[in-house]
Amino acid sequence: MALAHEIRETVLYPKRLAKRRFREEILSDWGHLCAYCSAEVGNTLDHVIPKFKNGSYDRHNLVACCPGCNRSKGSDDWLAWFKAQVFFCEKRARRIEQWLRGLDSRSWIPFEIAPSRD
Repeated sequence: MALAHEIRETVLYPKRLAKRRFREEILSDWGHLCAYCSAEVGNTLDHVIPKFKNGSYDRHNLVACCPGCNRSKGSDDWLAWFKAQVFFCEKRARRIEQWLRGLDSRSWIPFEIAPSRD
């Protein structure tokens, strides 16, 4: 009996490597810049919709986030918190909304990098 489909080049990664790749892909999609203030980030991600508010671990609920914004936002509503920040940017807010809807980073609207918060 012939198979209707075939899977080729399936690669299984150890869990630790898979998590690292998952995180790196998100950071890369955000250019290693904080989604909120556009500061350079290490490897910090933020749950846009907090876990305890039924936010998921789906890649489109996670954004690159600097430690300062991550601590400041906490479990607050992301948009209300973001609008209250001195570095609020409507274009970045729209980009986060696009990300939450699952749009590919290649279709994002361009935005300029905000000045450093230092």
